[in-house]
Amino acid sequence: MNTDKAVTVLIIAMLAVAAIAAIACMLLMQIRKRNELKVELKHKKDFLYSVYILCGRILPLKKYMQKIRKRIELIDLSDDWTISRKTIRFTLISVGITLFVFIFLVIFSTNLYFLIISVFTVFVLHKQIIRMLVEKIDNKLLKQFGSFLENVRHHYHEHGMIDEAIFDSIDECGYEISLHANLLYEVLTAANAEERIEQYNETAPNKYIKTFLSMCYLVMRFGDKQADGKSIYLTNLNYLKQEINLELLRREKLSYLFQSLSAIAVLPIFAVKPLEKWAISNIPELVEYYDGAYGFVCLIVLFVLAFGAYQLITRLQSSTTYAPIENTPFDFLVRLKFLRNAIDGMIERNFHKANKYDRLLKKTSAEISINRFYARQIGFAAIAFVMSLGVFINIHTIVRNNVLNSTISSKIANLNGQITTEEQIKITESDRKFILNFSGKKVSYGEIYEAVAASGEYTDSRQADIAAKRIYDKLTVYNSHYLKWWELLVSIIVSVTAYYLPWWMLLFRERVLRMNMEDEVMQFHTIILMLMHIERIHVEDILFWMEQFAVIFKSSLSKCINNFEYGDRQALEQLAIDEPYIPFVRIVENLQTAADKISISEAFDELKSEREYYQEKRKQDNEILVNKKGMWGKMIAFIPLGATIFLYMILPFIMVSAAQMKNFSDEISKIL
Repeated sequence: MNTDKAVTVLIIAMLAVAAIAAIACMLLMQIRKRNELKVELKHKKDFLYSVYILCGRILPLKKYMQKIRKRIELIDLSDDWTISRKTIRFTLISVGITLFVFIFLVIFSTNLYFLIISVFTVFVLHKQIIRMLVEKIDNKLLKQFGSFLENVRHHYHEHGMIDEAIFDSIDECGYEISLHANLLYEVLTAANAEERIEQYNETAPNKYIKTFLSMCYLVMRFGDKQADGKSIYLTNLNYLKQEINLELLRREKLSYLFQSLSAIAVLPIFAVKPLEKWAISNIPELVEYYDGAYGFVCLIVLFVLAFGAYQLITRLQSSTTYAPIENTPFDFLVRLKFLRNAIDGMIERNFHKANKYDRLLKKTSAEISINRFYARQIGFAAIAFVMSLGVFINIHTIVRNNVLNSTISSKIANLNGQITTEEQIKITESDRKFILNFSGKKVSYGEIYEAVAASGEYTDSRQADIAAKRIYDKLTVYNSHYLKWWELLVSIIVSVTAYYLPWWMLLFRERVLRMNMEDEVMQFHTIILMLMHIERIHVEDILFWMEQFAVIFKSSLSKCINNFEYGDRQALEQLAIDEPYIPFVRIVENLQTAADKISISEAFDELKSEREYYQEKRKQDNEILVNKKGMWGKMIAFIPLGATIFLYMILPFIMVSAAQMKNFSDEISKIL
């Protein structure tokens, strides 16, 4: 009986505990739901978040914000609300400033030229603002990561556990890097750590965090080693910290050298009209050049030079030199069936050339297909042909319009005070009537004189003679300006040149990347120093980790890893052939030695002994590289300025002086 009573009491107690637990769970769920509602309500009431939601409903702004958000998400691992607020803040700053500047410039624009300048200025300013905002976050994250490494080192000294050292450092570092540190801890302690590392590497904000993650994983998997009485892990942390310091110094130096070059490249186009007014006020005859075909062509040349200089300077200055090539409006051409078939035919007919393009695209990390590259070439060629043909047509239109309206001659006459405006209007209207009547016809001076005399507008035969000569000269110029065959040929040549422009841009990109080749080789040295003391490490493992961090050598390393199982020595020999850069070839030769005869630590023993030399050389090479980029940047930035001075100051003065000298010589000849 007592037993039954005990069982009953136990059951009642269990039911009571279950009921209490159920009630507690319900209360907790209610509290959690209420908190979530509070957070959601708080989010809804937040101004920036509300603006983000509102702007997300406008399609052009939505696409624009998505681009900015993607760039922020690579660096910042905050929650959706925080990233949304940062995205709209960047959008409001970039769009707001550029829109304000554009409206200001449009209000004070006096002609079409200044309107075009306004659009160009907004484009340049917008690019600069976005670049500065993103680079500011990137630099902040890198500085915080340097401090984070110091904290990890300190905590690792305490208990010798990497995951615990990372966990203890999370609360001691900056907000942005703490989010990455928390994710690093989750990745390293996960059951499928290798898969998580691969996933993280695809979205890692920079190569230094990737290096740190791999370093931690390898030590946790194979254990820390002692070399010369020092922990390999702590030594590698020092190496990584040195790499970060070098990178920060390089960025600061680049920023200092390039801080005003973009403005120098763009400002000359603002000086064109003031220079033009000053020159005309001193030499009225210069109107003939500035308001004619010469001035129009010069403006186009200066705009092209300024835009090209700005783009090249931006690419030289950017620390993210390996960024993929962005989508362009030409990419839609691939979706057009007839063009897609034409591109496929081009690839099949000249497969060797297409393969060469494809190799360069992979080497420069362009991340676009060969079809899109060909579509880009076709798009450049088509636009260049239309624009160059339009320039020639516009030149003829300008000259004909000036002849019909006597724009240039009337300006010169008014500036010199020779005739009144009313007289000039009367002469212009009279001349226009005869020019339009005889346009496209082969007429002699005599026929024009008879028509002028018969019109009754000039009672004096001398005045009729002067008018006939003037009309004959104008008619000769008017009839000579039409689209000629050689202009069509020039347009085709320009089109062909533009067709190869994407290829030249890729070569320039490769040239910039080649400047960073030694930097990447030094990165390989750091990786090898991290791996060489692990007992069970193989040559293929080192190639794998090198490929994880490679950019310039990535495609060749991937090819080598794929071919490794069919013959390690042959694969390494092919790698040396594919990448003949001598410092990289030395690494490959050491790997060949390690594969055949000796251990990896023995093959790369000189790396450790010469680490100090390499570090000093790295500093010197970075200094040389930055100075070289600065020199190229200065040279490119001053090209538009030099072109403006030559085309708008020196050349017109020379041509006017030559024309005046010829007129003076003709007058002397008549007298003699």
